[in-house]
Amino acid sequence: MLQKPLVILAHEIYGVNSHMKKMAKLIKMAGYDVITPNLLGDGEVYSLQEENTAYEQFTKHKRLKTGETIIQNVIRQNAGRQIFVIGFSAGATIAWKCSSMPEVSGAVCYYGSRIRDSLHHVPVCPVLLFFPSYEPSFDVAVLIKKLREQQHPNLEIYQFDALHGFANPESVYFDRPLFFKTLSIIKNEAEKPPRSVLSKFS
Repeated sequence: MLQKPLVILAHEIYGVNSHMKKMAKLIKMAGYDVITPNLLGDGEVYSLQEENTAYEQFTKHKRLKTGETIIQNVIRQNAGRQIFVIGFSAGATIAWKCSSMPEVSGAVCYYGSRIRDSLHHVPVCPVLLFFPSYEPSFDVAVLIKKLREQQHPNLEIYQFDALHGFANPESVYFDRPLFFKTLSIIKNEAEKPPRSVLSKFS
């Protein structure tokens, strides 16, 4: 029996919260297998109101680096099947870095601010980057300009008139129509042969 494509979800600094659980459910409904590795401590999860604590813990325990290792290990353990990585914020940076792995068929990155520290990574699969109009810690337009200058043939970049968190129903900046627009973009990209980001994802 043919295995379903696998989607690996890379969460934000908050852990496997209800947002990630809803995303996993949505992706399963589209016909995929889903794994959402916990990049934090056992059972550790934070609300958006605990952002400062979540950020401190994420930074203190170098979870961007350890999270990348965890996701890479899951990818290698599932080598031989079609694998996609979808990441949000910190998880988007991990997804971006994993897009250089030959085992990965595609990556989707929502507001990956730390991608700016990993411009040397060369994606070897189709990658969609979704950015907000503004980030307090860096100039989004400058980052997009630098990425476009790289002229990666597998890279599609979108910037929306929205703020960080526009794809998270728990965020005050959630934009439901825009979130579904990103899903439509993913679906449209998947239907462009020979490119393949997430077929059937709708």
